[in-house]
Formats: sequence, structure tokens, C-alpha cells
Amino acid sequence: MDGLTAVPIHITQVDASIIFNASSKTTEVIAEMQFEVGPDSGYPYFDLQQTITGALLDNAFISVADIEHHYFGGGSNTDLRVIEQWLVSGSIHTLTLTYSIEEPMSPNGQPPSWESGSTRLWFNILLSDLNPARYLESWIPSNLLFDMFPVNLDIQITNSNHSHVLLSNGIITGLENNHWKIDFPDTFASCSPLIIIGATDRVEQLTTDINLTGGVVLSLELLKRSSDVNLNLATAANILLTYLDDNHTSIGAYMHGNRYTAYLSSSSIHSMEYNGGTTSSMSALKHEVFHSWWARGMTPAYGDDGWLDEGWTSFNANGPIETAFDMSDVPVTLWYNNPFIRKTPNSLSNSSYTHGAGFFAGLASELGLSTLLSHMSGIYKDRLEQRYTTPEIEAELIRRSGKLELARYFDRFVYGFGNLPANTAPDVYLRDALNDNGTVPYNGVFWRSPDVWVRNADDGGSSHQNPESGQDNWFYARVHNRGNATARSFAVGFKIKTWAGTQFVYPDDWFPLTGATVGFNLEPGESKIVKARWPKEDIPPIGTHGCLLAVVYNSDDSSSDGAYIWEHNNLAQRNMSVVDLIADESILLPLWIGSQYSRDIQFHTLELLRPKQWLQLQVAITHKKSWVVKDIFRSYEKLKPSINFPERKAILELKAPPEIPLYGETVILQATKGSKLIIKSKKAQCLSRVPMQADLIKCGRSKNYLIRYELGRKVAFPIALRKAERRNVYLQLTAPKGAKAGTSMIIDIVQCDARGRVVGGISAQINIKNGKGKKS
Repeated sequence: MDGLTAVPIHITQVDASIIFNASSKTTEVIAEMQFEVGPDSGYPYFDLQQTITGALLDNAFISVADIEHHYFGGGSNTDLRVIEQWLVSGSIHTLTLTYSIEEPMSPNGQPPSWESGSTRLWFNILLSDLNPARYLESWIPSNLLFDMFPVNLDIQITNSNHSHVLLSNGIITGLENNHWKIDFPDTFASCSPLIIIGATDRVEQLTTDINLTGGVVLSLELLKRSSDVNLNLATAANILLTYLDDNHTSIGAYMHGNRYTAYLSSSSIHSMEYNGGTTSSMSALKHEVFHSWWARGMTPAYGDDGWLDEGWTSFNANGPIETAFDMSDVPVTLWYNNPFIRKTPNSLSNSSYTHGAGFFAGLASELGLSTLLSHMSGIYKDRLEQRYTTPEIEAELIRRSGKLELARYFDRFVYGFGNLPANTAPDVYLRDALNDNGTVPYNGVFWRSPDVWVRNADDGGSSHQNPESGQDNWFYARVHNRGNATARSFAVGFKIKTWAGTQFVYPDDWFPLTGATVGFNLEPGESKIVKARWPKEDIPPIGTHGCLLAVVYNSDDSSSDGAYIWEHNNLAQRNMSVVDLIADESILLPLWIGSQYSRDIQFHTLELLRPKQWLQLQVAITHKKSWVVKDIFRSYEKLKPSINFPERKAILELKAPPEIPLYGETVILQATKGSKLIIKSKKAQCLSRVPMQADLIKCGRSKNYLIRYELGRKVAFPIALRKAERRNVYLQLTAPKGAKAGTSMIIDIVQCDARGRVVGGISAQINIKNGKGKKS
């Protein structure tokens, strides 16, 4: 900014002394802001919309010219102050400011007012989301909405011969007449605090308890001007009870402690929401109360996100309806992807109240009203006291609904994206392997995608980690664009299967999604990494070995139903189990062969690929029910023609039976002594000369059986799968006896179809550790 590297901060605490002097009609402030520099070193930014007269940084004088406003690109009246001293990331500092409170520099603010000819004060903190820079920074040094921090205020009115009352959603401690202390918690943002001060003989108050459903007791603290004779506070309390309880039961529990604070008016005033409070006309009260859930229960992370809580609140307060989207309507921009925008859109072309409510009416038509209400309530309950962004809400709605196509409506009616020029389109894809350029079908090893992975923390790492239970983990995806147009937005869905599988079919195997995220502005030939939180409550138990599936969606580029991963470049999987074994130790990994969504009978082979250094690695397929193993071993015989083979190798020609999907061509059925029937065909090279390189073995004295692969680099056995058949088994891995600690190996189980195409597979990485093994 103006040649300075401006960096964000986290405010750890603000302490301020505010003295309203009734004699001089002035207000003097000494404010101390403690802060920590964020992850980047540079010149910290914050804001205060008053004229600073003196400043100290860590008790050293600095010029007020070194904390002036600079333009950050958020539009008019959105400048932020930059401290022109280079500070190191993570360092802790204290900025002390002195100034007189006057009308804020931000638009339409009002200074403290004194009754004419009197020492009576009226002060309304008067925060606003329709005017930029009109939150706490109007009066006190503050940060943008993304930050939360405690504020402690010492407020005093001097030289007044009138007593005053103070209404606030903070914790009030009365010190003496006209002198109070207010403490706001560290869950408050710059939009949260409510402060009203008025002369005792000019206001009327009511404090009363109300009972919400479930035994929740709230204290209502209400205030009005005495001159407002048309407003009865007791009547207002009953109305508030109805609104509060409706939201408490339909959205989620009231989260602002045991109080609700309101300054009310029978006529039109500036209505505004606060944490567990409001200043409101009675006509706007339902709208403002709803905001204690959406806006001040869940708070927008940036001013750019404010459209959403206004649109959702208007949709609910005005009576929710279903109105189908019309994709021929003019695009509407409600979100600009700009963190320095500091007001809610409210023009004729993009009103958060009308266009925003209309957008949710469209979602209600798409999902069903009750479903939409349920999803939004679930989002609220999952994210209490958290900041939300527009893309995060989009991603959550996609995850919960299983409808990636919701991105189309966000694109047009939130992000304002119109139609692309003719003959242009993005082609977004996830690589199946490092050499994958997005061309389909992909014929290599596609189950170890380098473009999807898991991290145990939000650390930006690019190597895959096994998930850690008991904590949040993170999904990552690297999305590419091989098209000739920018992917203006794209959505990525993640699905965790708690078992390894050789075949997955879109969309059935992907939904319901485990996680989702949204990205923007992916230029042709470029790639971007996006991430999604994997909540700790959704992490499978320790020891679970599964598969990560991913799909990328763009309004102009999506996957077709019924596609396998290798058939469409929008799909990817990471099907690798990582296990730690001692030499000669065994482990069982859940394995599903085939897919319940497969379209045909499948005559396939399951090939085992061992690393050259580990040809002695024992690999088998087993199950606790012996008939399952036997059925797999003999499955090929059940679907093949019945032919008696002589002792020696025999080759016979005959017409393929209808259940063999080779389009009725003449095939060669070949078998050797002790082997199973093999189909030999020009379209079945994979199966042309595959012997039965596995044995059906009974496990000692137990009744269990296993299919054990022969030793060697590449061995296989045939298997037949009926249409929509999926076989649930276990893959048994036994580390070699002589394996040295610290070594690692990767094996692959590859599923080939009758034409020789690789159609499925899994990988397992075995890390050898110290100790003495024990077979399972």
C-alpha cells in the first residue's frame, strides 16, 4: 500500500478510557491496543475513524503522520491506517492513542449529542453495515471483521448535574454515578458491541425474565426514550419472547449467554443487530432478532460477506418462499472476492435484502424449503461463534445437499458471472498421475493421484498423511485448467471411503460428500491448490485404512453420471493405505473388489505387483467367512461355460456365452491343469495368458480360508463379477522375515478388464519398524 508492505494483525486486547465532559461538551479518549503481528512481517494495519492527536508504540513516541490512512482497494471511505514501522511476524506490541471523539470520518456517523441548554448526554454507538468503516473503528481502534478480541472500557461523564443510564451487551460494572466499566469478551468482533447512554429522566427501562423452550431463562434488558409514548416495553417483551423462542427452536440454541439487550422505538430509527442485542424499530424487530443467530451468532468474516446474513434474514423474516431460478435473468453480484470491502451491497442492481432473499428462494425451490432450512440450521450449529465466508457457505450447502450444481446458481446470482463467449470453456481436471495431462481415458495407475491428499493440520503441506483421529484434519486438492477460458469459480468435493476399493463409479460412490471447498480464477494452463476442513467428529477410528475420492465441478465443465475415474478427468482418487509393520508381522486391510454400480458382468484379473526388492512379500485375500473366499476363488468357474479339460494344456474355440461381454465374438478359452478358465481374445489381451497364480489355502486349524498370491514380481488370478457386484474382503499383508527397520515398499493390486484395460486398483505402502513380529 503506497510502497508499504501492509500486514494483518490479531488484536489481543483494547483498553480505553472515555471521558464525556458535560461542561466543555467534548469527549477525550486514551486507548491502548495490544496486538500480535500476523504470519508475515511488515507494516501492520488497523483502523480508527477519529483524528489522532498523539501516539506511542511500545511506549516510544511515533508521529501521527506515521499512522495515516491508506487506500486498500475496497472502494470509497474504506481506507485503513498503517503503522509505518516494520514489525516482525509473531511479535507482540502495544499502540497507545489519544484523541477527541467527534463525528466519525466514515459516512453518516453521529457524534455524541448534548441536550440544548443542558448537561444531558445522548450517545448511540450506531454501528452500521450499510456504510463503510462504521463498526467499532468509528470510536475505538479496531480491526476488520475477521478478528475477535476483548475490549475493556472505562466510561465517565463529568461535570453533569444529571444522572445517566448505560445500556450495553457487555458486562457492566457501575463504579459511581455516571461512571461505568464495560467488559466485552474475546468472542466479540468489531461489529459486536452495543452501547447506549441517556439521561435517566429521558429514558424508560424494563428488565424482565423470559423462558425459552428447554428451560432456558433470558433476562431482557430494554430501553426506550420517554418521549416515545406509543411503545409499551412490556408488550415489546412479549413480542421479543416469540421471536427469540422461534429462532431458538428452529435454528439452534441462543448463544449469547443469559441476556438480550435492546433499545427500541415505535417509529423508524437506525435499526442494527449486535451480539445478543439490537437497536430497532418495532417494525424491524423480527429481522433484527433473527440476526442474533445469522450475523452475530455466525458473523461474516469480511464486509464482502454481509450480503448473506441480510439475504438469509430477509428471506426468513419476510416469510420464506420457493421461487425457481431463471438462468436467463441478468447476473447479480453480491460478493466481490475483496476482503477490503467494508459494507453490505444495497443498490437497485444488487440489494442484499431483495436479491439476497431471492437467491435463497431459488435455493429453496432447488432443494426444497424444509431441506434448505435444515441445512442452514446445521451449518449454524456446527459453526457457533465462528466467522463464515460466502464460499464456505456455498461449499457447506454443496456438501450437505450432494448437489454440485448449486455452484451454477452461486456463479450467476452471487458472484455475477455471465455466459462465456462462444467456443470458449474451461476444462478443469485432477491428475491421476504425474504424467497425466487431462486426456481421457487415462490408461495408467490412476489410484494414487498426486492432486488429492490429507494433512493433519492446516499447514499447506503437499505430502499425504494418514488422518489423525481426535482433531481436525484437512483435505487438499490441486486443480488444473486445460481449457481456453478461465474457470471463474470451481467446486471440489471430497469423499472418504473407510475401506480400499478397486472400482468407483460417479456419482454414487462420491455422495454424500465428506467435505467440499470452492476456488476462483483458475486461468488456462494454470493450477491452484484448494483445501477443506475435515472435522474431527468425522474422522474414522484409529487404524482405519480407506480411500479418498475427489471431484472438481465447474458450471461449464462437469462429470457425467456412470463414469469411472479413468474415464473422466474431473474425478480422482488416492487409494493408498500406509501401514507400519515389524518383520514377519501381518495386517488385514478392508478391500472391496468391484462396484455395486458397475454396468456389466465383469471377467477380470486381480494382478499383484511387488517391488523388485520384496519378491518374498506374502500377500493374500481373505475373509472371516470361509464361503466368501471360496466363492471368489471359484467365481470364474460359475460364469464360464462348463468344459472338461484334459490333463495337459488344451485350447478350444467356441462362441462366447451371452454373459461374457465380448460382443458375441469367437473367443479362445484356454486352461492348464490346476488353473481356471482364461478367455483369450483380440479384445482381451490382459487375460490371454494369465495362469492361476494363487492358491486357496485353509488357515491352520481354523475354518478360515485365504487366496494367497504366488511369489514373484507380477502374479495374478482371474475373477468374475456379476453386474453391480461388489465383494467385501480383506487384503492380508505380511512383511518379509528379513525386512530391515527403516525400509519402505509399495505394492499394487491392479484390476484389469477383459480388454486389457486397467479399470481399478489400490496401493499399500509398508513401512518396516523395529520389533518382533506377530502374525495375525
